[in-house]
Amino acid sequence: MSSSAPIEYLAHLLTIPVRVAGTNTRFVFDTGIGLSLVAQSLANRVGCVHDGSSFTGRRMSGHPVTIPLGRLASLGVGDHRAQDVPVGIFDMQTMAGLEGVEGFLSLTYFRDAPVTIDYPAGRLVIEDEASLAARAAAGLTVPVEVRRDGHSTEVLLSIDLPSGKTVKAEVDTGSDELILNDLLAADAGVDLLGEGVRRASGTDETGHEFVRYFTALTGQISVTGAPRLRLPAPQVMFQRIIHDGLAGDKFLRNFTVTYDLPGSRMIFSPART
Repeated sequence: MSSSAPIEYLAHLLTIPVRVAGTNTRFVFDTGIGLSLVAQSLANRVGCVHDGSSFTGRRMSGHPVTIPLGRLASLGVGDHRAQDVPVGIFDMQTMAGLEGVEGFLSLTYFRDAPVTIDYPAGRLVIEDEASLAARAAAGLTVPVEVRRDGHSTEVLLSIDLPSGKTVKAEVDTGSDELILNDLLAADAGVDLLGEGVRRASGTDETGHEFVRYFTALTGQISVTGAPRLRLPAPQVMFQRIIHDGLAGDKFLRNFTVTYDLPGSRMIFSPART
């Protein structure tokens, strides 16, 4: 039987209620984070301790971040439950604007359970065999690359740039923007030094400097092989990143989106209004 949980936005982040070892709280559902994380304060309350191992991932800028690992006795979303769940333990007090949130749920939790973000209904739905078949019959299915690295999981979607060049973008609900590697600016029809492009530089929370460029494309971005899944004249942020791009919430929320990791596919249906 399928199960669901309500979604609430916190700024551009999708948050859902979860039950962690008998404790009710909220997590951000972030398809781009790779590894599920719990706040140190929550880990202390539920007896999740560092098991001596760690995971090193990379931010989109390429800079490494190492996180100590532990295990949750149980983690539930809706009626779905998992036992002995590996997580990174993280001091979330360093992250502003996340009051009431005590963790991040990654796609690793759904490696064996297809899940849908029904944006119009404001729900996250964990599919069963029948409901998944109904999604596939009603929507448009596209293949994706599922990358598994230990306890980390990411999904890459092929997209076509205005030049016709095909690139792979990480699907990232934790990002608001459509982000492209600045090396692809010409294929997107953009002169980063031209008029109408805003430049911003700064230092991220890991202490590394960045340069970002913001503009609107004159063409469209579309999913490879599925031209109906397109975003005309999108606002784009350019930055030197480890991926070709990141497909964020502003693109994804135009659809009802199913992540079927066992089938290495995503299913898109038009967002009903």
